[in-house]
Amino acid sequence: MDTSLTTSADLEATALPLVVDLDGTLILTDSLDEQAAHALFHNPLQFLSALPRLAQGRAALKAALAGEIDFSTAALPFREDLLAWLRAEAARGRDIHLCSAAHQSVVDAIAARVGIFASAVGSGDENLKGPAKADYLARRFPEGFVYVGDSPADLHVWRAARGIVLAGAGSSVARRARALGKPIEAEFTNPPLTVKQALKAFRVHHWSKNALIFVPLVLAHAFTDLRTLAITLLGLCCLLLVTSATYLINDVADLDSDRRHWSKRNRAIASGRLPIRRALGIAATAIAVAFVGGFHLSAGFAAALAAYLALTLAYSFGLKRIPLLDTLIIGILFTTRLVMGMALLGHPYSEWLLTFSVFFFTSLAIAKRHTEIVRAGNSSEHALSSRGYRVQDGGLTLALGIATGVASLLIMVLFIVEELFRRDVYGNPKMLWGVPIILAIWVGRIWLLAHRGEMNDDPVSFALRDRASIGLGFAVAAFFVLAL
Repeated sequence: MDTSLTTSADLEATALPLVVDLDGTLILTDSLDEQAAHALFHNPLQFLSALPRLAQGRAALKAALAGEIDFSTAALPFREDLLAWLRAEAARGRDIHLCSAAHQSVVDAIAARVGIFASAVGSGDENLKGPAKADYLARRFPEGFVYVGDSPADLHVWRAARGIVLAGAGSSVARRARALGKPIEAEFTNPPLTVKQALKAFRVHHWSKNALIFVPLVLAHAFTDLRTLAITLLGLCCLLLVTSATYLINDVADLDSDRRHWSKRNRAIASGRLPIRRALGIAATAIAVAFVGGFHLSAGFAAALAAYLALTLAYSFGLKRIPLLDTLIIGILFTTRLVMGMALLGHPYSEWLLTFSVFFFTSLAIAKRHTEIVRAGNSSEHALSSRGYRVQDGGLTLALGIATGVASLLIMVLFIVEELFRRDVYGNPKMLWGVPIILAIWVGRIWLLAHRGEMNDDPVSFALRDRASIGLGFAVAAFFVLAL
């Protein structure tokens, strides 16, 4: 925070009432975006029925979505440094007022929650923004007021005010506000979105999972074909765009639960560093670019990519809250990556490989859920509420997860016998027997750690950092090379 009071005019301004904006100022997000996102993912029929109201103006849309979120209890990213300053000003007797273009019910809920505002005014039939807000405040405070805002629309209000407080204003807005020649009582900056946080939002650390798209190419021994390799690499780029976009969408869908989580609340969208509208815009652009490229590569690949996107969105819209079905969907999503690789190759699909993949990755997904159940049993069941699981489900997830893991190993053996052994490309095919043996050791290790509650991440990400898993991975690669 920066304060700069030097002149008598500055000192006079500090005796005037403070009028505080809500969206982007007191909170690091937009209440309308919050309501629209919540309706979109949790009550889509309500969202669709509210959209036509936009033709009547933003105030009508705000009224239609007003009851979507209970802002008196919702997890919100407040601008804590501004809030602390406002509390200090209120403590020394200064009148503080909340005035926002948000719907009146939203403003009332926030005002009651914060507890320092002498009055709270929001939009009703008229959208209280820009010139409309400036006119209202000029009438309400004829002796003058100091306005706390952040957006270009607030420039109209600052022209009518006698003092300015900048709270999250961009450099252009701040420059234009200073040009008005009025006292700048205080300035609060937005927490920056670092490169590290942006990469986490796009889940770059999960991109390694998409390497499955190369498995069909390796099994077909086409890794020396530069054209096929280039096509698969381009397909990987399209897949990465879609997966990162769906992670952004999923973060918007999980806003409330993420903000209540000890570490997820620091994510770019949950913390307010990446606005909801911008995140969804980035996601839509990435998806559009991916499908343009995908259709140029292969119609089959584009169809698989579309299936992946549809299933991921269905997962984000609610299927992830259905116990056990959520883990099967994850298994299918991993398998869809193999389907994409096969489509790019143009080779016949391997039913054995795809069936193995569904069982194998479903087992790993259940292992992650089982870890969460074990940990919740040692702490609080609240951590499971957003997923639909209960602590007493531990026995079920243990049995089902191990069963699907063992089934995947059996299918792997049948895949080797019925398909790989019949190919003429292996000089020493018996070495392939080492692959299911190593996988059996690794699956056993994963489930041992999951049952102990020691699986710190999903098994695939865990394996990329676990020395034992890396060693077993090299062993699988060695058996494959020896079989050649």
